[in-house]
Amino acid sequence: MLKARCSCHSGDEPAAGLDLRNPKSFAKVISPGKPDESVLMHRLMGKGGKPQMPMGFAPFDEKDLAKVRSWILAGAPTGGGSSTHWAYQPVIRPPIPMAASGKGVRTPIDAFILKRLEKEGLKPSSEATGETLIRRASLDITGLPPSPTEIDAFLADKRPDAYERLIDRLLASPHYGEHMAEKWMDLARYADSDGYEKDLNRTAWKYRDWVIDAFNRNQPYDKFVVDQIAGDLEPYPTIDQLVATGFNRNTMMNLEGGVDQAEAHFNVVLDRVATTATVFLGSTLGCARCHDHKYDPFSQKDFYRMVAFFDNAVIEPQGRKEVGEEKWFEPFVEVPSPAQSELRLTLMKRLSANKARLAATSKSLASEREAWTKEAQGVSSTTLEGELKVPAGLKTGLLRDGSFRIEGESPATATYEFKATLPKGQWTGLRLEALPDSSFADNGPGRSDHGNFVLSKFEIYVGGRPLPLNRARADFEQQGFPIAGVFDSDPNSGWAVAGQTGKPHDAIFAFPQTLHEAVSITVRLVMDSRYPQHTLGRFRLSLMAQIDPERFAIPQDVRALLATQPNSEAVAKFYETISPTLQTMRAAIEKNEAALAKLKSEIPTAMVLRDKPHTEQLRTYVRLRGDFLNKGDQVVAGTPTSLPPMPPSEPGNRLGLAKWIANPRNPLTARVEVNRLWEDAFGRGLVETSEDFGTQGSPPTHPELLDWLASELVAKKWDVKAIQRLIFTSATYRQASSLTPERRSKDPQNLLLARGPRYRLEAETIRDLALFAGGLLDPKIGGPSVYPSQPEGTWSTPYNSQSWMTSQGPERYRRALYTFWKRTSPYPAFLAFDAPSREQCTARRIRTNTPLQALAMLNDEAILDAARALAHRMLAEPGSQSQRIEFGFRCATGRTPSRPEAARLASLLAKLEHDYNVDPEKAKKLGGTPHQAAWIMAASVLLNLDETITKS
Repeated sequence: MLKARCSCHSGDEPAAGLDLRNPKSFAKVISPGKPDESVLMHRLMGKGGKPQMPMGFAPFDEKDLAKVRSWILAGAPTGGGSSTHWAYQPVIRPPIPMAASGKGVRTPIDAFILKRLEKEGLKPSSEATGETLIRRASLDITGLPPSPTEIDAFLADKRPDAYERLIDRLLASPHYGEHMAEKWMDLARYADSDGYEKDLNRTAWKYRDWVIDAFNRNQPYDKFVVDQIAGDLEPYPTIDQLVATGFNRNTMMNLEGGVDQAEAHFNVVLDRVATTATVFLGSTLGCARCHDHKYDPFSQKDFYRMVAFFDNAVIEPQGRKEVGEEKWFEPFVEVPSPAQSELRLTLMKRLSANKARLAATSKSLASEREAWTKEAQGVSSTTLEGELKVPAGLKTGLLRDGSFRIEGESPATATYEFKATLPKGQWTGLRLEALPDSSFADNGPGRSDHGNFVLSKFEIYVGGRPLPLNRARADFEQQGFPIAGVFDSDPNSGWAVAGQTGKPHDAIFAFPQTLHEAVSITVRLVMDSRYPQHTLGRFRLSLMAQIDPERFAIPQDVRALLATQPNSEAVAKFYETISPTLQTMRAAIEKNEAALAKLKSEIPTAMVLRDKPHTEQLRTYVRLRGDFLNKGDQVVAGTPTSLPPMPPSEPGNRLGLAKWIANPRNPLTARVEVNRLWEDAFGRGLVETSEDFGTQGSPPTHPELLDWLASELVAKKWDVKAIQRLIFTSATYRQASSLTPERRSKDPQNLLLARGPRYRLEAETIRDLALFAGGLLDPKIGGPSVYPSQPEGTWSTPYNSQSWMTSQGPERYRRALYTFWKRTSPYPAFLAFDAPSREQCTARRIRTNTPLQALAMLNDEAILDAARALAHRMLAEPGSQSQRIEFGFRCATGRTPSRPEAARLASLLAKLEHDYNVDPEKAKKLGGTPHQAAWIMAASVLLNLDETITKS
């Protein structure tokens, strides 16, 4: 108790030299058998004019002081009994107690609860009403309320096992997996963005789908653990097992400029260790990053031994390290649906067949290719002379070779307009040469810092009319910026040459028909991409007279070979790309490749964890004071020495770690999981601090019950639904939540469970409940994240161009689980009701009550939409006004209103309709007539009732 409360007197440099972990040290403040003479008691009680201990924290209450006094009276013994904290002791299955009131026992759980109630002189509450039970169980198991029809069916079911049948039905619902996953997302710190300054979007939803599916098929919890920690290391891992490792890929990623990627990855690894310990072991192991844990038996070396398991991940660096833009990424996998896999196979077979036909036909093109090589060696173009107009502030210089050089400060965007009259001849195309120049960065030909340009659009007008263009070739195209991009209206596409700046480049545009002399021609070069200053610096325009002139846009390396090795393989391969004979086959191949590219863009990916191959033991360095740059001793991968050791038969990698965590001998894993399941049902775990089972955490209110449930989970082969069924069918869970003066006095927080659970619902459930009541909720399971309506301007992303695009149609009303989760700007209505940012693992949400919650319920667009829809349902309900009121009340609260309640709602409706008739403009703002507006506001009142957003 002293160790847990008096943190100053522990560690490497305990305050005043007093270390309460060391009996020799604290002997000087204790007089054995004489508490009133002991310095320790004086300081704990604040006597002697000195500050009361523990300094800065709540003083010991009378109960705790009595324990210390009794200990000193007994001689302050330090031996005898187990000194190991309860959570680190083996789980030993206790006998089920015999409760004095046996009739209140439906499951063994009740026996443990009743025994404690009898000890405290309390009696359990009576069973809750049927309406309460079905609503409570539905919300706890599926996260959705029951419909009036479902309530009526349950109330009409008079079979003795009707309630048990209800629980089985709810556990079998596909919405069960969604509700369980909703809570798991906090633990897994799931988000759809990377975090940090840029907070770029990421694709991670396949992991969320895996979690939903794992819960729905009731995957044994030990397998659930192993797949998430090390599914990739299983023999012949499936795609699902790879996707499961997304648990440890949900960490934040720092992709800001100038960040040391090795240090950023180090922080990622530390987060994985801390999260794994919190989620599966209920331990604050992360506190040992900088020094030995001050309260629990974890050393700093224990922490870094765990780090070694995760410090062998595959890293894929991208970018240029010398300019500080290298980024470290980890692997992704494609996760196609069966239909997508089948289509991809079909397209690949078709593409292979088309390429084989092209290869066979190209062998007979020798004479055609020879004629082309001769023509290409002598090909020429006629420089087009005319006038160039550029934006204000720029100057044009006409050079001797007929090219233009643009001078002056480079603008963000520019459009050049060239006008001329065609000289004598018959012209088939126009050649644009982008030419290097020493006056530009990297010799140009563009004016950007790297010598690049982006030609967004290329237009030709003949006689004042636009000339339709659709055939063009360039000698080189930057990946993602082909010459074909100049023909569309997207300013972010176009022709660019990064990778070959500082060299001359050609783009040849074929005219749709031959043009003759004396015709006026206008050429517009538009450069308005999102990349500023990416404008052309030097270029030349010339006319082509050859048939199919685009055939002569030849790469520099091929052009060099034409004069010396015209029959080379490289020339032959290039000719395949321009041969008129192969045009149909090329088109078929391009169509196949475009279809494959489109399919690839539609196939979702998943972030996965992979290890580098290794034959030796995994090792890493202790970082002194947790500093990345301050290496200490090297340690071998291993588990905390205070816990049972990893069996030598297990591999010394993450898979071995995962199996050690899921081993029944581990004293923490089963306890932590059953405590979490208890918390889901009662709003508070048997150990309230579900994130910390250590000495600083709360002790279990019912330790024997906790151990019995933990042993039962293992005995039932880690069957989560079996444990939940025990909880939900227990008499303890089925109690009414009424609070009597006696219960308020003896057990205000309901720690002893003499009444049923009653607490405000979580953020996501509140939203889902409102949409369900209004009949708006889209029940679709799984899929990508969606963007429901949120207040304008909430999502501000100054460091990227991403924006919140509100979903339309049914997707706007998907379950809250599927809402896009941006770490730097989480959905505001969820934040109001205590949702975390998910920048790190959250094992337990702390409930608050603030005015913002009332404002959110009254003004949030989704809740208003639900109110409108509920009003529409009420008005469409056949019968009298009172029957419509009753229907709406049941949709919101799950029960039938009392007469006074119904009368108050009827009175409210009358007043609202009168007010809106007086001021119909207010009714229009709600989107209806005065009569409709009155019902909408009445529906809003129903959705805002404390009973609506509260369980039981």
